[in-house]
Amino acid sequence: MRKFNAEILKLAREARYITQEELASMLGVEQGTLSKIEKDILAIDDKLVQKISKVLDFPVDFFYQYRKVMIVEGHYRRKVSTPVKKMKQYAAQMTIAEWHFLKLMDEIELPETKLPSWNVLEDGSPAMCAKHLRDFWKIPKGRITNLTKLIEDNGIVIFPLDLGEMSAFSTYINGNIPVIYVNSNLSPDRYRLTIAHELGHLIFHFGNKVSQERDLEGEAYEFAIELLVPESNIKSYFTKVSIDKLADLKSYWYVSIQALLRYANTLGMVTQNQYKYLWIQMGSLGYRRNEPVSIPVEKPGLIREIVNAYVSDLGYSKEELASVLQVNVSELDRIYFGSKGKLKLLRGQVQ
Repeated sequence: MRKFNAEILKLAREARYITQEELASMLGVEQGTLSKIEKDILAIDDKLVQKISKVLDFPVDFFYQYRKVMIVEGHYRRKVSTPVKKMKQYAAQMTIAEWHFLKLMDEIELPETKLPSWNVLEDGSPAMCAKHLRDFWKIPKGRITNLTKLIEDNGIVIFPLDLGEMSAFSTYINGNIPVIYVNSNLSPDRYRLTIAHELGHLIFHFGNKVSQERDLEGEAYEFAIELLVPESNIKSYFTKVSIDKLADLKSYWYVSIQALLRYANTLGMVTQNQYKYLWIQMGSLGYRRNEPVSIPVEKPGLIREIVNAYVSDLGYSKEELASVLQVNVSELDRIYFGSKGKLKLLRGQVQ
């Protein structure tokens, strides 16, 4: 006999950004009743399960999975002001996405993971690691035109999700599959720097003992900017820095004006007075919110390519695939298919 999984009820509720009190009201039950159900000390009848399924928009079978809910753990970037309730929602969404991924992997083989082993305290600085990775991945000098394709081709999964105020999250699934969950709403330049940043976390901050005194975000950022804009290539261009010059550099390097200005300051190519003046100038021009110079949009494609294999090569209908992932077809469309319900191949695509 199937058993209702109380832990999954809580996970589904948090994924929908609904409090226990709110869900109880929607279901027409006392909060104490729902609390006891979530703690698995009170049985639930089929009628209430149907109501929960409808309200939370998950199929009934979703709540009868025989699994322990282990919330994803890893490194994340978020605003300090992000409420705890929102963070629980993002963690729940990523946990469910991880379940989808593991189910999809039953029939699919991923590209081989090619990540170097690097200990910042023993092997050298994050910037040195970025230089090493360029050699390790045989990246030509100059701009990385499509960072997404490069990362995915080397076996790192990029999973786009609507993460609200959170930029990204990196972890290892099953201890050996590197994954970057990235906010699908980031601007193109912020997106590139963010996935490079998370790549740094994957290399430095998993499998090594990390003391609390270390600036992990600073290490990941140092790695990211050096990977995207090598000091040896850019330093000579950081003479007589101006907003216009930074905009020209952005059009080539596909990195934001703000990041380039910060980099020029880090490398000692502008004085503190110049740095402050340029920040004020950017603010007066409105560039802190909306920078000039458009760069190509990169979209992760590995996950959708896997889904495409199920549909095109293995002959799954959307209904069958939704059943495998234990989601409703409408959610399958929202997460994995285009706006018209047609799957798009987006493997490293640049638009």
